[in-house]
Amino acid sequence: MNKSNKKSFAIIAIIVGVMGIGIGAYSIATVGSRLDQTTTPSESISLTSTEGLHPLALNGSPLLGSLGAPITIVEYGDYQCPNCQRFATQVKPLIVENYINTGKAKLIFKDFTIYGNDSVNGAIAAHCASEQNKFWEMHDLMYQGQKAINSGWLSVDSIKKFVSGIGLDMQQFNSCFDGKKYAQKVTENFNDGKSAGVNGTPTFIIIDSRGQIVTIQGAQPFNTFKQVLDKMLEG
Repeated sequence: MNKSNKKSFAIIAIIVGVMGIGIGAYSIATVGSRLDQTTTPSESISLTSTEGLHPLALNGSPLLGSLGAPITIVEYGDYQCPNCQRFATQVKPLIVENYINTGKAKLIFKDFTIYGNDSVNGAIAAHCASEQNKFWEMHDLMYQGQKAINSGWLSVDSIKKFVSGIGLDMQQFNSCFDGKKYAQKVTENFNDGKSAGVNGTPTFIIIDSRGQIVTIQGAQPFNTFKQVLDKMLEG
C-alpha cells in the first residue's frame, strides 16, 4: 500500500495495530478441506472448525459469504441500536450485493450488548435460531422490527411471538432460549469486543488477506465501506 493510499484510509477509518491479542501477527486463511469450498457466496456457513480464521472472527455468528473471500468484516452490534439498524437495512444489502455475493468479502456478526437485558435476550434468540440455520433470518427480523430501546419489544414474551414468522421449530427454540443456552457466548462476545477496543455500536473491524486491519465506527454510508474495501482489494 503506497503513502497516498494510507492517507486516504486515515480519512475514513482508524488503522488498528496490535490490540492485546496479537492481531498484527495473524493473517486470514481458509480452513481448506475442513469445509466444502463449493458453497455459494450468499450462503450462511456454520463453521465446523475455526482453524485458520483471524482471532477476531472466532466465537462469532455463522459466516455470511464465502469462507475463501479475501476480506473479513467483523461487525459488533446490538439489536436495539438505531445506528446498527440503519446499517442492517440500508448499507448491509449493498455490501452483500457488491462484495459478499461476488466472493470479495465475508461478514461475521458479533453481538455487543450495550443496552441491557433486552439486548441480551435478542442476542441469545439469534444464537438459538442459528441452531436451526436461521441466524441471519432472525438477525434481519429483529432489525426490521426494531422499536424504542428497552420498550419491551425484546422481552422474552415478545420474542416468542415474532420468531414464529421465520419457520422455527418452536419447541426446540423455546428449550434453547428459556435455558439461556448461549448466555455465556453473549458475555464472551462482549468481553472480546472490549478487549479489541470496541466501545460502541456499530463497530466494524475489517481484515484483509495480509492481516491488515481497519476499524470503522458508527453509522457510516456505503461509500465509506466501499473506499476501504476497494483499497484493500487493490492490495
